[in-house]
Amino acid sequence: MELRQLIYFRTVAQMQHVTRASEHLMVAQSAISRQIQLLEQELGAPLFFREGKRIRLSPLGTRFLPHAERILRNIEQAKAETQSFRNPHAGTIHLGFPHSVGVYYVPRLIAAFQQEFPEVSFDLVQARVSALLSQLRDGDLELAIVTPWDTSVLAERYPGRFLTEEPLFIVLPEQHPLCQRKEIHLSELRDEPFVVFKEGYTLRKMVWDACIEAGFVPRIAFEAEETDTIRAFVQAGLGISVLPPSETAGALGIREVAISNPPLQRAIGMAWWQDSALSAAAKEFVSFASKSVPVFNKRVE
Repeated sequence: MELRQLIYFRTVAQMQHVTRASEHLMVAQSAISRQIQLLEQELGAPLFFREGKRIRLSPLGTRFLPHAERILRNIEQAKAETQSFRNPHAGTIHLGFPHSVGVYYVPRLIAAFQQEFPEVSFDLVQARVSALLSQLRDGDLELAIVTPWDTSVLAERYPGRFLTEEPLFIVLPEQHPLCQRKEIHLSELRDEPFVVFKEGYTLRKMVWDACIEAGFVPRIAFEAEETDTIRAFVQAGLGISVLPPSETAGALGIREVAISNPPLQRAIGMAWWQDSALSAAAKEFVSFASKSVPVFNKRVE
């Protein structure tokens, strides 16, 4: 069975006339008739009944037509995706990132990228870093924004590129006595209840390790899986937290205060699977993100 046989069969079925199909395809009528005969021989039964100058589908032809159309659609889709794969100005980038990075950094990065590449779309996945790396390996994602960026953990299986360092802030309810301060040392929070991510989230470990280094074990009051939930608990006065920046903090009734001596930052990078072939659009996005990070990481006071 050949591709041209399916094309000829579909066209003749649509027009119910070999001569018109010949004119439409700009192929000799004898060539079309010959290929359809070969297809009928392969299938073991006629695909058409002849009625004078016109023809109509046989029962077999009626059943075979949707399969032929599906095959041709899949081939056309494959061609389109192949062309898109090579075109940096089109296509869909399958991008994953942790929840906490999606609050501030990722939306601004994508918005700026699409100003230069408006025809590129994104299929986004939010998950823990371990799940993102698994999806990279399985081919479900092209790229994953990973934090903290640790090349020793990623090793050679996940090549990538360092992007930036994002500052973390102490998040307080606006009625908290420390919310008017410009900077706070973590040791000043030893008696505060903390609202943190659940076990397994990288940001939780960063906050925990930073508190230990500051000389105390944080008292965990509540655990959550999304930054919006953590901020809502802080707003309700149920504790404090350490999170990446958010431009909506003031509107939510919370304040973000810088961490001093030293400030707490997390490294962000872009990873992909070692054996994957990145599309042209994905390569362009990696390059754009690498060059543009200072702009998106700058906090607007």
